[in-house]
Amino acid sequence: MKYEELKKLIQEARTTRRFKKDIEIKLKDLREILDLARITSSAKNMQPIKYILVTNKEAVNQLAQNTTWASTIKDWSQSEEERPSAFIFMLNDQMIDGFPMFDAGASFTAISLAAKTKGLATAPLASINKELCRNLFVIPDSYDVMIGIALGISDEEIKLIDAQNFDTSYYRDEKQTHFVPKRTLEQIIVGEY
Repeated sequence: MKYEELKKLIQEARTTRRFKKDIEIKLKDLREILDLARITSSAKNMQPIKYILVTNKEAVNQLAQNTTWASTIKDWSQSEEERPSAFIFMLNDQMIDGFPMFDAGASFTAISLAAKTKGLATAPLASINKELCRNLFVIPDSYDVMIGIALGISDEEIKLIDAQNFDTSYYRDEKQTHFVPKRTLEQIIVGEY
């Protein structure tokens, strides 16, 4: 893969909060996506992250309606017609001495990019209802529910723009285009030696 192809894939693999309705995602596709996350880098190669795959429509709906979506966008919450088709949950196996935040980041990146190659969009969610997850799924006590990832087919236009005045708050315009301000290279490079 060439640099420009990878750059385009990363630019297109945006967090999506509005999904097309009634799209079925097969467990087989989630397993293939997860197989790439499985082989990503892991701190000390300890691999503390475990996963739950959810395609059951009832469970997906229950999870979606109990999640806070795009909290910085005022006067908006996800409607029933905009819900995702599946979820992947990352769990930290606390019995393993690793660096789960590093592993979760590497894993999410792989999941997001792999999903995009299958025409799917993702949304990482820290605002998941962890108690609901424990009620819906069999989760050992030693596993901490870290984040959820919503998956589906995107139903929104998303544009990357350079952050102005260091403001990285995402927003929507009157046409409901979702704008994501990103810090420039000059804003993130502290030094070059």
